[in-house]
Amino acid sequence: MKSYLVKSIFMATASTLAFAGPAAAKWPEKPIELVCTTKPGSGAADWCRMLAEEFKKPDSLGVPVNVIFKSGGGNHEPSVYVKGKPADGYTIMHVSASFKGYFNMPHFKASNTTYNDFSLIARVEKHLYAIAVRCDNPLKIKSWKDLVDYAKKNPGKLAMGSNKPGSNHHRHHAALFNDFNLNVRFIPYQGTGKVVKDVIGKHLPVGFAQPGKWDAHVKAGTACPLAVLNEKRLDVGPWKDVPTILEVGGKYNIPHQWQGLMVKKGTSPEAMAKIAAAAKAVTESENYKKRWLQSQFHVVPEFHGDPQKLDSYFKDGLDQARKFMIEHKIIKEGS
Repeated sequence: MKSYLVKSIFMATASTLAFAGPAAAKWPEKPIELVCTTKPGSGAADWCRMLAEEFKKPDSLGVPVNVIFKSGGGNHEPSVYVKGKPADGYTIMHVSASFKGYFNMPHFKASNTTYNDFSLIARVEKHLYAIAVRCDNPLKIKSWKDLVDYAKKNPGKLAMGSNKPGSNHHRHHAALFNDFNLNVRFIPYQGTGKVVKDVIGKHLPVGFAQPGKWDAHVKAGTACPLAVLNEKRLDVGPWKDVPTILEVGGKYNIPHQWQGLMVKKGTSPEAMAKIAAAAKAVTESENYKKRWLQSQFHVVPEFHGDPQKLDSYFKDGLDQARKFMIEHKIIKEGS
């Protein structure tokens, strides 16, 4: 009797393992949903669509990838949406460095939505930014020195627009002006495209956005870039002459923006590995190099796909962002 029972358990276990192996190997077997945490028309939206096009190819994930856009509540909406989906790899969320700040916002805590509900599976690329003004601005700011001189003489009067409260842009704004000991007001926007539009439309004196979004206006002589927020200059057209923030006196560690992919915690390691491998393959493809990097010259491929290192990195970033946000009165202690 014992022999029969042991044999039955062994056969059942072997059968289960035999089934699990091929099932994992076959993933994915149905369409995938890519939740893009931005609005249609943005650079990040184009990035999501580009990933979807690459992922559906037979030599990649090989199934249709449907892009949906959710960005409400400082990216609370997409986080709650993905949290409510099964942890099966069929719902992937586009994320950025800004999520280290978003997960610290009070409304995330109120809905009991935290980073512990998710797994970061890849950081795919880094984005560079630049500060610019309209060349004929009434404040006569034409260089970074002009901006510093004006801000020192008029504390709290100068305003610069960038992305949402709690975003990487917001933290960068505070770190930048704290470094120069300047009081420059932060004006939050839903995306940097509107920042550029308002600077060119004379509604905003200073803007923080990707060089690619400023480029047409720089070439037209309408926008004047003051500094590139990077360790080295951009080797592209008129941007070759634009100094880095370090060249004009910055001494802080630049908190770069990046884009990546996240899934619900509990997704199988096999599915996560396949998604990460597919994303890495995109950055090595000719289509990415020719179509994406040439049109988005502020993008720097920088792939990281080790889940354990990414988890540790992100958790450290959450703590750093929280301390920073409390120190700069973006959130309150205990919120």
